Amino acid sequence: MKKLPLFPLPLVLFPGSVLPLQIFEIRYRRMVKELLADNGRFVVLQARNPDNSNNNFETIGTLSKIIDWQPMQNQMIGIQVEGEQRAKISGVTVASDGLLLGETIELHSDAGFRPEQYSAKLAKISTHLEQHPLLSFRSVQLNAENVEAVSYQLASLIPFSGADKQRLLELNSSLQRLEMILSLLKDI
Repeated sequence: MKKLPLFPLPLVLFPGSVLPLQIFEIRYRRMVKELLADNGRFVVLQARNPDNSNNNFETIGTLSKIIDWQPMQNQMIGIQVEGEQRAKISGVTVASDGLLLGETIELHSDAGFRPEQYSAKLAKISTHLEQHPLLSFRSVQLNAENVEAVSYQLASLIPFSGADKQRLLELNSSLQRLEMILSLLKDI
């Protein structure tokens, strides 16, 4: 277990996704500077209540790293963050400047799956996306060789609710994630 900085946001960041952020709070500017100095990681967590994200957030989020940054006006810092791995946090403490820190355990999804197990599910999702009247996906090519990455990419791109995205992030199985995506697509 590692104690890492926590960054609650009113969204879910999935592994493999990139998120641009503008950092303006003193505690998060300090966090960014420290992470850049030692190539560190932090955990992005979904805030349950965007108005009070300090005390009310999910315990499963995404280990993330800063992949680009630039100084901005008014001492703000623009960063690009990439999600790397699902993580569970516990033992949250608060630093003197208000930065949240949590004991972090990396969560690993299913491994050793066979691509043929997923091909039919991916084909159904692809067909549904191409035919859906409200979504603008065309000729979606889903790669059965990297189902976990595809399941995260779909969960990130399709306009599901924050609660549904959190449930998708919490699933340990790529097949279950794809099944839930297909089910949710029918409700959009």
